[in-house]
Amino acid sequence: MKSILIVYKTKTGFTKKYVEWISETISCQTIPLEQIDHVDTNTYDLIIYGAGIHAGRIQGLKEFKKKAWDVVDGKVAIFATGGAPYDEAIITKIKTNNFSEHERKDMELFYFQSGLNYEKMGLFEKMIMNIYRKVLEFKNNKSDVEDGTSKAIARSYDHSSREYIKPMIDYVNQLADNEWNKV
Repeated sequence: MKSILIVYKTKTGFTKKYVEWISETISCQTIPLEQIDHVDTNTYDLIIYGAGIHAGRIQGLKEFKKKAWDVVDGKVAIFATGGAPYDEAIITKIKTNNFSEHERKDMELFYFQSGLNYEKMGLFEKMIMNIYRKVLEFKNNKSDVEDGTSKAIARSYDHSSREYIKPMIDYVNQLADNEWNKV
């Protein structure tokens, strides 16, 4: 298999957990985004970037794009972690919020459900989440989604699962079988 680099940004540990599971499954090098300047990204056949979602945005993506987006001829895969269950609408929204139409053609996006970890959040993030929860809690005529969200964000939780990485692993293996083995 060709060389793979996983670059990641993690704040509460969920993305790092997924990076560890992926690196146990495929042969790759992993580095936090903060170390990307110390690696020659041109030497990799595939670069995977992973980070959590915050307010609809993939954390650190802007910096990753500046430093590594164009180095591997469109062989870029992205994964995002978030507390919501997998849903195609979420994927569409993540793509729209984070990527231009051109960028969407040059990459694959994967979503892995994770969780919420108040213990590792900063004071500001905790405050924002508490305000959001209170707004939802006191809202009249809540939808089922709003009611469920209000209850779900009341405390830390972890819905991470090794099973969620399977589509990305299949994608990497398909690249290896189809493109990388051509002479």
